[in-house]
Amino acid sequence: MVASRARRVVVVIALVSSLAIPTKAVRSEDAVYQHGAVAADHALASEVGVEILKQGGNVVDAAAAVGFVLSVLRPASSGIGGGGFMLIWDAKEQRCIVLDYRERAPLRATAEMFAVGQVSNLPGQEGQVENLPHASVRGPLAAAVPGHVAGLCHAVEKYGRLPIAKVVAPAIRLARDGVPADAHFVKTRKSAMTTWSKWPKDFRDQFMAFHNSYLLTGKSIKVGDTVTSPQLPALEQIAARGAAGFYAGPVAESLLEISRANGGLFTAEDFRDVQPVRREPLKLNYHGYEVLTMPPPSSGGIAMLTTLQILEELDAKQPSSSEAESAHRLTEAFKHAFADRAEFLGDADFADVPVSKLISRDHARELASRIDLKHTQPTKSYGRFAPVNDSGTTHFSVIDADGNAVACTETVNTEYGSWIVEPKFGILLNNEMDDFAAVPGQPNAFGLIQSSANAIAPRKKPLSCMTPTIVVKDGKAVFALGAAGGPRIITATTQVLLNLIDRNQTPAAAVLAPRLHHQWLPDVLDLEPRLHRDLSDPLTALGHKTEERKGNAVTQAVSRKTDGLRAGSDARKGGRPAGW
Repeated sequence: MVASRARRVVVVIALVSSLAIPTKAVRSEDAVYQHGAVAADHALASEVGVEILKQGGNVVDAAAAVGFVLSVLRPASSGIGGGGFMLIWDAKEQRCIVLDYRERAPLRATAEMFAVGQVSNLPGQEGQVENLPHASVRGPLAAAVPGHVAGLCHAVEKYGRLPIAKVVAPAIRLARDGVPADAHFVKTRKSAMTTWSKWPKDFRDQFMAFHNSYLLTGKSIKVGDTVTSPQLPALEQIAARGAAGFYAGPVAESLLEISRANGGLFTAEDFRDVQPVRREPLKLNYHGYEVLTMPPPSSGGIAMLTTLQILEELDAKQPSSSEAESAHRLTEAFKHAFADRAEFLGDADFADVPVSKLISRDHARELASRIDLKHTQPTKSYGRFAPVNDSGTTHFSVIDADGNAVACTETVNTEYGSWIVEPKFGILLNNEMDDFAAVPGQPNAFGLIQSSANAIAPRKKPLSCMTPTIVVKDGKAVFALGAAGGPRIITATTQVLLNLIDRNQTPAAAVLAPRLHHQWLPDVLDLEPRLHRDLSDPLTALGHKTEERKGNAVTQAVSRKTDGLRAGSDARKGGRPAGW
């Protein structure tokens, strides 16, 4: 078994990491730090995390500061109008703290609120309208009740060392003074402007606050131009009053007003007592390491642990003999994990999710027995329910020399969320309602039925792919990792984990290595360019439909070893780590 496992390590990990990224692209990822390390998808965010550590904050303070700063730096991905998940490893107490501050459906939400054919709830736009988004994607009905501020403020108050004002201060500074626009900011803004320009004027008018603030009234922006944030007034309220500065007083009143004026569902009761939910982590002993990851309403943790165990089961029977065969096995494991996700997963506070069964060795063994090592299977061989394509996001990881760590993934869902902006305080609301199964019980274009486990219900949280993960050995965190990018979060995080544990790669090498992605439906195997070049033909021979894709999610990882701390930020989004 040991020799078999070792052989799989060599072959499987070669798939995702043997095609090395040139050293000159790694930059500061080569650095080794002695006190703390932070990996985020913007260089300034990583630097802020280190700034907070140097001021006496712990990993939780640093992570919260990064979360608030990314609301300013990456508003298309995450922010105070969204939500997220946070895992904390407390080395002294030997415990993993899991905070779920995912957005939840408003009290007035119903399972039927997004009827088939409805595009928008906006005046004059009811019914199917060509080139206009569904009401669950853009507009006030798309917004779920934000949990971001409640989650980060709770984390700081309960597990941090610094006052919330000091934690929010860097975000206020950057929002006020401005930051240089980077390539990702310019790209996402340009994409939104292109979409905006295709809409009729009466439809665009409903999103004028978004156009005037986040799209900068349409003026041309290039890399290096200074950009300020409309969120400054809201951040100042949070610094002064904590979570109450968002969920009560003038900010809450303005959010309720904008929702009512545009046909949204928010009520004052939705904003009362918004608190993160404390959950128990999912655990797996994998090759001598304890893997701790996110339970439902995330689907990512279950899917990742299922995949890892399927690979172990396949290896126990017959080691891989080629890179293409290893890619085939990984793909088949992903497909079964995603089919499970579509059928069983949802908010476990509302749906009966068989978590223990899904992450059990027996279940992995049964799924592994259904995999044909010589050919992929017909679509119906994996499942019968349609997946929900959630999107997003941003991820950041923090670790210190004492073995404490945070892995945190946050989102507003698709780029710039709902496009609904509260103009007084600059809050951009999420479009998380689109992560529910909009019409359970009705077949989709594939003839598949969406599971009622993820149906809309008041106060329910939509299913997510976010997979923040911490790996512990000998009582101390050795890795913290995660990803951004919808369903690709799961496959990317899994492959980075394999790189870190099985191949003993640095975080920089692990996050930059080429990756594959398959989510069962659509039945397409995405391969990043170098994998497509080397593996497309043999995988096609095994029955896979391969396509080349430039980027499969954006990952961030940190590590702790005997010689120090390291961090790796994914070049796919222009991130850069920091440490000291």
